[in-house]
Amino acid sequence: MLKQRMITALILAPLLIWAIFSLPESGFVVLLLTVFSIAAWEWSRLSGLTQPGSRLFYVVILFVVMGVTGFAFASHPLLIDILYLAIGGLWLLTLPGLFYYQHHEVKRSGFNLFKLLAGIGIILGPFVALLVLRHREPFGPQWVMYLLLLIWLADSAAYFAGRAFGRHKLLYNVSPGKSWEGVAGGLLGCLVLSVVAGWWFELSMTHYIWFVAVSLVVVLFSVAGDLVESLFKRQAGMKDSGHILPGHGGILDRIDSLTAAAPVFASGLYLAGLFA
Repeated sequence: MLKQRMITALILAPLLIWAIFSLPESGFVVLLLTVFSIAAWEWSRLSGLTQPGSRLFYVVILFVVMGVTGFAFASHPLLIDILYLAIGGLWLLTLPGLFYYQHHEVKRSGFNLFKLLAGIGIILGPFVALLVLRHREPFGPQWVMYLLLLIWLADSAAYFAGRAFGRHKLLYNVSPGKSWEGVAGGLLGCLVLSVVAGWWFELSMTHYIWFVAVSLVVVLFSVAGDLVESLFKRQAGMKDSGHILPGHGGILDRIDSLTAAAPVFASGLYLAGLFA
C-alpha cells in the first residue's frame, strides 16, 4: 500500500505542478471540471445513490453548475467572490455538527437528500476558489501552490505528531486516528511554512500578520473538511470514496481537506486585502 501511494504521488505531483503553472486558463478550467466531476460521482455514492443513471444525472447537474460558474468568472467576478465567500462561511456551520459526534455514535444511513445538496457546496467551493486563486494578482498560481503545500504539510505533520504524541482523540466516533496533538503538530508545521512563505511573497508587515493568521485558520478548516468526508463515509459504511488512485482511494479521499480549505483560504485572502 505504501509503495503504491508513493508511486502514485511521484507521478501525479510533477503533473500537478506543471498544470498549475503552465496550463492556459481554458485548460485549467477543463482540469478542474474533470477532477471535480469525478469527485461528484464519488459523492453521489456517499449520499446513497446506487443506480448509475441517478449518479450520472447528479454529476451532470454539478458539471453544468461548475461550467456556468467558470463561464461567469470573467464577466461577473464580484458574483464569484460572493459565491466562495458564502461557501467559506457555510463551513463555519459544520463545526457544531461535527462536535455533536464527540458523544454520539455515527449510524449507518442510506439515501439522504441533504447529503446531495451539501455535495453541491462541498464540490463547487474548491472549484470556484481554485479558479479564483490561480487568476488573482499579484501571485496567481503561487497562491494555489502554497495552498496545496499548506494542506500537504498540515496532513503530514499532523500524522507524525499524532503517531508520536497522540493521546487525546479529536473526534473518535468520526475519525479514530485523529488527535488534538496531531492538530497541534499540523498547526506548528504550517506556522513555520506560512512565516517563510510570507517572507517569500514580500508582504507588508500588516499583510504578513494577516497571511499567517489566515493560513492557520485554513489548517483548522482542512481538518474539518477531512472529518466531514470521514463522517459521510462512516454513514455509508465505506472505507474509501473510490479506487481511481492506486494506494490513495478516490479523488474525494485526496481532496477532502481541500474542500473546506480552498474557499476559506480564498475568503481569508480577500477579507485581508491580499487580492489585488
